[in-house]
Amino acid sequence: MFKQSQHQKQLQRLMPQIIQKQNLLAIPTIALEQMVKLEMEINPFLEEVNEMLEEQQEDESELNPEESLVESEEVLEPVKKEDEEFDTDDYVNSEYEGYKTDVSIEGEEKANYENMWSTRVTLKDNLLSQLHLSEISEKEAFIGEEIIWSIDDEGYFRDDLEDVIADLDKQKIGTPYEDETFTQDELQKVLKLIQSFEPLGIASRNLEECLITQLNDSEIDGILKKKCKDILVNHFDEFRLKNYEKLMKEYSLTTEEVNEIFKTISHLNPKPGYVYETSENIYIYPDVTVTFKDNEYVVELNDKSIPSLRLNDMYSHIMKTSDKEAKEFVKNNLERAKWFLESLRSRKETLLKVMYAILHRQKDFFDNMGKNLRPMLEKEIAEDIMMDISTVSRTVRGKYVQTDFGIFELKHFFSYHITNESGDDISTKEVKVKIAEIISEEDSAKPFTDDDLVEQLTKFGYKIARRTAAKYREALRIPVARLRRQITK
Repeated sequence: MFKQSQHQKQLQRLMPQIIQKQNLLAIPTIALEQMVKLEMEINPFLEEVNEMLEEQQEDESELNPEESLVESEEVLEPVKKEDEEFDTDDYVNSEYEGYKTDVSIEGEEKANYENMWSTRVTLKDNLLSQLHLSEISEKEAFIGEEIIWSIDDEGYFRDDLEDVIADLDKQKIGTPYEDETFTQDELQKVLKLIQSFEPLGIASRNLEECLITQLNDSEIDGILKKKCKDILVNHFDEFRLKNYEKLMKEYSLTTEEVNEIFKTISHLNPKPGYVYETSENIYIYPDVTVTFKDNEYVVELNDKSIPSLRLNDMYSHIMKTSDKEAKEFVKNNLERAKWFLESLRSRKETLLKVMYAILHRQKDFFDNMGKNLRPMLEKEIAEDIMMDISTVSRTVRGKYVQTDFGIFELKHFFSYHITNESGDDISTKEVKVKIAEIISEEDSAKPFTDDDLVEQLTKFGYKIARRTAAKYREALRIPVARLRRQITK
């Protein structure tokens, strides 16, 4: 039996204004410029402020104030309350699709601002472009696409060819190749072509093949190249484990020669797939600058490239018409413009507040040119500026600050702590810096083990466990002692 019943429940819903503020807060300044320009194209009630034109208009206003007043009144004629069909509550409670869903105007998609700044060309995009620019048959291109999609994040093709053929037999249904058969020889031919693509070493079956491919294409001296290849082919384990003595005996090498071989191979890229993963961080656009002027720190937003916006009221007279659709258009786009401008203002204010709070708590770090970073949590900054932790987290995510001594990610200033022998709280990042310093000064012939690192750290007042030291070393991407060992005369 069906029956109707009523019940009450509490729901927490975010207002569209709050959602927009959160999205604006999360993206870096370099993406904000794109977002502002896109919003200007979408919304006719937003216009860029022409500073030179404004100054000219102000000068004309001073010369002829009465004429300027009349012109201003004609352009920005206020709408009488009796001519307006909507009141303030309509702007807040309106169920118009433009502010509550992914569609702002019928048939027009709303841009995903949160992800706009992270869009980039991926490794597979690049490989597919090179594939389709190659002089190959359509069937070979079909095979090539399957191989490219099988390449892992490190850039290796580790799948068994029989498995790829099985996948192709499924993929071919409904295509011109439905009656075709695929052979290992065909796959090997296409795989060899893809292995010639950039970046060098891509689609290799293993590390040896990856390194040898890069050696073959390098301009290294012929004799040195031959020795490097021979070692990789016949004594890869000795190379991997840095068994210098065995290689020197096997090839009758001197200390200088074996060091040169290891140095040459170490300059090759063992993970070609990460070329595109790391390249997105090459260009850093600081969102904030902190400079020391007149015996005090000055925090400024680096937003000169972002257009200055203001409301454009040229369509406000439409509110006087009886056309309900036109009024709806004006009402919603005008409110959208107001919300956007308010979100921009809020983003600027929050970013400055967070940076000033960080500066206050990490003053020693700035006074000492990047040293003495103290442990600090996002919760502390949130309490300082009386905002939610999630707001602080969004603010610092992907943002950078330029100082007089370098550029730092805002997340760099946050870390947990350990307690030294004196009972003082020490930032874990400070411990990592000390580990890097100790390793940089070690004897390369007898590098420090993790136990040795613990002993060395204790001398500086940092008392941590061996497991913790190993974790910090790995976070710094420093290999174990055995792989850091080098031989000397």
